Order: sequence, then structure tokens, then C-alpha cells
Amino acid sequence: MKKLFVIFTAAALFAACNSPMPRGDWSKAPYKALCHLMNECKAEAGAAGRNVNYAVFDYDNTTVMSDVELAAMSWQIENLRFKFGPSRVHEIFSRHIPDLDSVLVKAGAEGISARMLLDDLASDYAAMLSAAGVSCGEELSEGQLSEVQAMPEFADFRVKLWGLYEGVYHTFDYREGFFIIAGMFDGFTYPELDAMVKEAVRAQVAKGRIQDIVWESPDMGKAGKVRYEIPDGLALSREMRSLYSSLKDNGIDVYVFSASMEAAVEAMACDPEYLGLDTSRVFALRMRKDSTGLVLQEYQPGYVRPYKEGKTEAIKAYVAPLYDGRGPVLVGGDSVGDLSMLTSFPDMRVGLIIDKGQKGPGIGELRQKALDAENGGEPSRYVLQRRDDAHARFSRR
Repeated sequence: MKKLFVIFTAAALFAACNSPMPRGDWSKAPYKALCHLMNECKAEAGAAGRNVNYAVFDYDNTTVMSDVELAAMSWQIENLRFKFGPSRVHEIFSRHIPDLDSVLVKAGAEGISARMLLDDLASDYAAMLSAAGVSCGEELSEGQLSEVQAMPEFADFRVKLWGLYEGVYHTFDYREGFFIIAGMFDGFTYPELDAMVKEAVRAQVAKGRIQDIVWESPDMGKAGKVRYEIPDGLALSREMRSLYSSLKDNGIDVYVFSASMEAAVEAMACDPEYLGLDTSRVFALRMRKDSTGLVLQEYQPGYVRPYKEGKTEAIKAYVAPLYDGRGPVLVGGDSVGDLSMLTSFPDMRVGLIIDKGQKGPGIGELRQKALDAENGGEPSRYVLQRRDDAHARFSRR
């Protein structure tokens, strides 16, 4: 019996040594599919003398757990890191809102409009800066920030700015909601934006869990009481970090396509502390800058925006030509925003879906295909990876 045990142990160790990446907390189906894919592509790269295959990933809630753009946004609000003054609140945030007086959907309260929220934001912000004794663009000291955070205007300001973003997004479109986030960076240069996002990312990752927390305002101002649950925390799992490096080592180049602001994604994804990607491998919403280097609330002209179907268009425009027109062999995503790139490429061998319990048409159907295949049903290109948000990690279950 002891001899058999030694033989089995040696065989297990040999298999582990020849696996292209550690198992970690990968669920069984994605781990098996990804290892098989890497072994195939390593052989193909060896035969060709170069990498002939590539993978594309969404970033928020796929590469990382939670959303880097929203994580940076909540941290920025909490720390009042703005470079504009109260008198410019309306000018900055109303530029892309089609109708300031429309009742907003999912803004944290019933019957409120963008104009009401903007009026309250300007009033709250003026009161806070006055109490701190600073002018716009000045970073508050720890003492000043603590004093301001105890004010009712602070609780009102933070949730109403979040409610403005969500309300505009759900009432009009993602484009209009995105420009609320972009407006928060008014007065920033790209290096300043990069530094702030890096600081926000470190603070959010340090929380060590992913959860929703409640922000609620007092019953004050024109919009009254507003309440919203916001995502809190950010994580890059050891498994996803390992996957990115293992793909590269096994003949598969890696690219990110995201509908978040490119500068925010790059601040984390291109940081050696996390993934260390080259900026040429990241495609997200790219903004113009003016002649002095300031970030503008304008998309880069002529650039394919990687949002929903735009992700597929951007892959075909910017990456496929580097691989003789072929599509990616691996696509990773989690939401309806990734549906197009998960279903548009005949070359795709594995579709990795991060499990968030998606239901219904589209992404929910792909998730169900992966579940059915796991349970002995029809084989599928799609595999499902579970998460343990409470501990900010993947789960084998």
C-alpha cells in the first residue's frame, strides 16, 4: 500500500509540474479548459516560431473583482479630491445631460431631477469648503477632511453625486452617465489622474473584501433624502494574476477591452504591482486632452469606443490585424456589455464567464450553457468561474 501511495503521489507531482498554471481556487471546468488551451497554443507558437494566438478580457468584474472606475469614484468623493469650485458644479456636470428637469430613474429617491441634485451639490460643496477654509483645487489635510466628513453636507454631497451618476445613466444612456464620472476629473492632467487612481486602488484593495455599503443623506436640500447602495472594495485574485502571466508564457498574448475610462484602467492594469501590462494592450474609453494636458470631457475622435458591440469592433480594428485577421482564442467577460465579444468570434475556443448569477437572455443564456455542460449536458465553449466576494477571492465550488 505504501508503494502505491508513493507512485500516485509522484504521478500527481509530475502532473502538477507540467500544468501551465497553478490550480489555486479555479473552479474545475475553467481550470481544465484553460490549461488545455494553453497547452495547444504553446505548441502552435513553437511550430510558428512566434505567438499566433491572443486572448481578450473585460476588466471590471472580470479581470478584477468589482469596478476600478467606480472604486476610484467613491474614494475620490470620500476624500473630496476635486480641482473645481462650487460655482462650476452646474457647468461641469450638466454638459451632457439632455434634460435637467426630467425625473431621474434609479437616482436614490423618487421624483428628483438632475437640476435638483446639482443645486444641492453646489450648496453642499460650498459649505464644506468654507468650513475647511480652503479654495477649490486644494487637497484637504487629514484634520480638515475629518471635520468636513462630520458635516451633514458631506453625507448629502457624496450620495447625491453618486445618485446623479446613476440617475443620468439609467434615465438616458451609459454615455451620459459616463460623462458625470469624467466631469469629476475636471482640471486634472493625465499624470495627476493616474496618481489619484493608483492611490484609490491601493486603498480599495486594502479593504480585503467586496461588498455593498449604504450612503444616505439627511432630508435636506431640494432633492431631500437620497439613499444608495454602492460597491465597496476592489481585488485582483491570485488566479487572474496567474492566468495573465501563464497565458503569456504559453504562447497567448493578452489584451484588455473595457468600457471604463482608459486612464483609470491603465492606472491599475499597467502597474507592475498588479498586472504590469503595456499600455498598448489596454483599450478602453479614451478621452481627449487639451494643449496644456488637461483631461477633457470629450471622446478621442476617430477611436472605436469599446462599449458593448464596440468591443468587437475595436478587437477587429486594433488587434485582429496583428494576427492575420484571426479572432481571439479566449474571451473573458461577466455582463451584457461583453456579450458581443463572447459570441462574435468563430476562432474563440474558450469563453470564460465570471459568475455573478446572471439570468435571462444573452449573458444569462451563456452562463446556463456553462452550467449545463458542467452537469453532463451538451458540451460548451463556455465555462463558469465562481467568486467569493466576502473574502475577495475566487471559489472552487
